[in-house]
Amino acid sequence: MGSAGCGSRLRAGPRPWRFESLAAGRWPVRDMTAPLVAPRRGRPRGSRTEVTSSQALLRLHHFSFLRALAEGVSLRAAWERYMAFAGGPDDERHFAAQARRLRRQIAQAARAHGLDEVAAEALAEPAAATADAGMPSLQDWIAQSCEAGGFHPEDRDPAEWLREYQAEFGLDAAVLPQPATAGLAPRPVRLGALNRLATALSAPPSLEDALALWLTPTLSAALRGAGLLTLRDLADFANAHGARWHRRVPGVGTVRAGRLLDWLRPLAESLGHPLREAALQPARQLALARERALVAVQDRRLGIVPLERLAVPPDLDGRHGVFRLATPNVLGASTDLEALRAWLQRYAMSPRTHASYAREAERFYLWCLCVRRKPLSSVQEEDLHAYRGFIANPPGDWLQPRQEGRDSEHWRPFRGPLSPLSQRHALTVIASMLGALMKAGYLGANAAAGVAPHLKLPRPGIDVRRSFDEAQWRWLMSCWEALYREAGAPGGLADLGPDAKPARARSLRRLRLVLELGATTGLRLIELCTARLSGLRRERFEGESVWMLEVLGKGHRRRSVPIYDDIKALIDRHQADMEAAGVGHEPAAPLRTLLTPAGTGGMPVDGADAPWPGMESDSTHVRGGAPRAQRPLIGALRGAVPRWRLDAQGVPTLEPGRQADRWGALEPSALYQSLKRLLRHAGERAHKAQPPLDGDAFRGASTHWLRHFFANNAAADGVLPVALMGAMGHADLKTTSLYTRPEQQLMLRELAKVRRRGGG
Repeated sequence: MGSAGCGSRLRAGPRPWRFESLAAGRWPVRDMTAPLVAPRRGRPRGSRTEVTSSQALLRLHHFSFLRALAEGVSLRAAWERYMAFAGGPDDERHFAAQARRLRRQIAQAARAHGLDEVAAEALAEPAAATADAGMPSLQDWIAQSCEAGGFHPEDRDPAEWLREYQAEFGLDAAVLPQPATAGLAPRPVRLGALNRLATALSAPPSLEDALALWLTPTLSAALRGAGLLTLRDLADFANAHGARWHRRVPGVGTVRAGRLLDWLRPLAESLGHPLREAALQPARQLALARERALVAVQDRRLGIVPLERLAVPPDLDGRHGVFRLATPNVLGASTDLEALRAWLQRYAMSPRTHASYAREAERFYLWCLCVRRKPLSSVQEEDLHAYRGFIANPPGDWLQPRQEGRDSEHWRPFRGPLSPLSQRHALTVIASMLGALMKAGYLGANAAAGVAPHLKLPRPGIDVRRSFDEAQWRWLMSCWEALYREAGAPGGLADLGPDAKPARARSLRRLRLVLELGATTGLRLIELCTARLSGLRRERFEGESVWMLEVLGKGHRRRSVPIYDDIKALIDRHQADMEAAGVGHEPAAPLRTLLTPAGTGGMPVDGADAPWPGMESDSTHVRGGAPRAQRPLIGALRGAVPRWRLDAQGVPTLEPGRQADRWGALEPSALYQSLKRLLRHAGERAHKAQPPLDGDAFRGASTHWLRHFFANNAAADGVLPVALMGAMGHADLKTTSLYTRPEQQLMLRELAKVRRRGGG
């Protein structure tokens, strides 16, 4: 098609900024610290991108319109009879342009069906149409050209005349007859060819039709790359993967996927293979709809549901349980569920312990009600043995294959079979719960008391070998330095260059701080995330000034660990990065600490967010006027993402995101995943180290490896076990001795005295 055709406008090149970015070998990266730019006006990108092929747009009235032109009906009369319902300008130039566009669509669809010759006979534009459009026929144009140039028609080949004619008026190759026939095909031939095309191209779709028949070549090729060949494949794929199915198909974006499903939805429904609701709406919108329905009906029932939605029948609530005592109890509970909740409340100030115990207690209580059909207060030893077999291989209706909220109808208590170590933990928690209920005067016996001591299950232990060696640590540091250079830094922690990626560099500096803190202090993951600047102070020991960090650790034990000056510099740089990223004080967010109680939605109870010792002494202030001491030692580097929530009327609204912590402290899972990404990166390239290293060791590592790395190095350097116990925050010296391994050292030293005997 010539440059004047509409196809050339649709295929216009990329915008200049994009071309320059591609030519430079990189994509433009937005500085996350810059203010948000107002969205571009007009249609979203891709909203005018074609998704269906020419055949998908063809109907019988289109062929009737061309058939009327072939029979000699005037252009206006044919348009008013078959195409006027489509609207548009009342101008014969518009009619002629639409006729040419229609011929191109039919030619393209015919080419996909192998009907090129039939299309060549059927789509020749008659003289009446060209005259009405102000365009001469091929024969008239040849005569005019010969007269103007002073030469004979036979001086040029018919194919050459045809090409020049098409170039002159911007016509497609399939619009006119083949060059071998310089004139139009006879009218009966054209009408017969049009009837054949109408039969082949206006047939209704079928689920077994190939996608290439109905979609554009680019789109059908992308879907074919994902293994989708027919319309049925596409519908099944969308139903299986939900509204985000297009993320599994490279080259298909959100807008084009939505337009494709808009076309497919009525078609699939008419063919008896409709698209599911999950394929047409994002999962979050469906979750909000389910949440709104649950709020409306207050669905409480007996079944595999969370305890907050559980309705227990009177014959199973435990008032008349076999081991239930009739005397008053200190819990003030009259039913099993009340007693269970009162027991869990004892661990409210230990969030991780509370979550672990609540999970095991909920599983066991639901199993008692739904499987054994008996109250918790009637459980006997044989029930505990049966429960052990149940958790080793739970049935499918108790399993939840993917993450679901507790308000979801698809929530289930198990993710899969429990390992032997998890089985021991579950039965130990149950024994502790039943024992506590017995001591509280609620139960007269503990059915698990005789079961737990005789479990043939492995005991939990600390594998101090899950640590880095010197070569692995050096490689991990070299991988970090390579990533930091890619972010635009010339090396080390120097200032960034002109082509830097500031957001990426800030994230990598935070990761370096985590690595250094873990390797020099042995802090746990939760301690890294809950440490505040209030715990950082300068102290003097034996005439030297050192930095000390006070943290609240396991068992609510406080301890102080030394901080080297270079790591203090990393802390200061990270605090500046938080300021640059716009992470500051957000009074509406909770203040998360290790003491944040469970069941409060992250909001501390009275006194839970009281300042730590040293908070009041720091007079430095930041945005919002609150003391700088409450800032987290390690914090977030980007603002919270807006989320969909239900308002008071149950209407979904997009609310601004809220920080996980009032001062921007990180969730432990976020810090864990950032370190895991670096470890995976190091593992994928471990074979390039000199000498090559085992990549699986890096892929299996975690934040706790940093703690073992610190303890193993300290023990190897001769640090006394008592001092190491204080630095690690252990409650028992036996735990610390796992790193010094005195029994193993004694055994090796003594067995070295044994002389080897020769054979024979």
